[in-house]
Amino acid sequence: MKNSLFLFFVLIFSFSLSAQDIDIYSKKKNSNYELPNLNPQTSFEEFQLLNRTLRMQDMAFAAIVPGYVHFKVKDPGMGYTMLGLRSAGYAGLIYVISQDAFALRDLINNSPPQNSENLSSYNTQQNITYISLGLIIGTYLFDYIHGKHRLEKKQEMIRYKYGLKLNMSYLPMSNNPNSAFPTIGLRYSF
Repeated sequence: MKNSLFLFFVLIFSFSLSAQDIDIYSKKKNSNYELPNLNPQTSFEEFQLLNRTLRMQDMAFAAIVPGYVHFKVKDPGMGYTMLGLRSAGYAGLIYVISQDAFALRDLINNSPPQNSENLSSYNTQQNITYISLGLIIGTYLFDYIHGKHRLEKKQEMIRYKYGLKLNMSYLPMSNNPNSAFPTIGLRYSF
């Protein structure tokens, strides 16, 4: 009975994975990649940013690697900040765990010690634990939400920058060099 129940849950889990956008090394359509019409002034970094998307798989990676989304968005300063803050959160938890195994059990069960000497230590460890957990969860959420916002903003800026130039470059040309067209030029550059 246990084996069949386990097999049932494994099958349900495997079918739900195919329903989401989590893929493990599967390559479906990208082999026949169609190149978009790009402005010749587009840099490789801008081309990379235009092709990047954040998927559910990136949420899982961001939970494991601190600052992953910001590094993917090419914002290393904020990525290293997330790495430092989450490392501080992990260091706080390691400090609490290294103090005393019994204090950790009391902390999990939320049962403070009876003597007053250990009560202040218990309160300090409890505060460090809450702050550390807040740092870990907060940096994860900030990394994904703010990183997604930064990616979308950078993509919009690149599209605006080159979209305006692309629209201006389609002016009618004449084969006769003596003919003149009254035109007004506008050039916008970042």
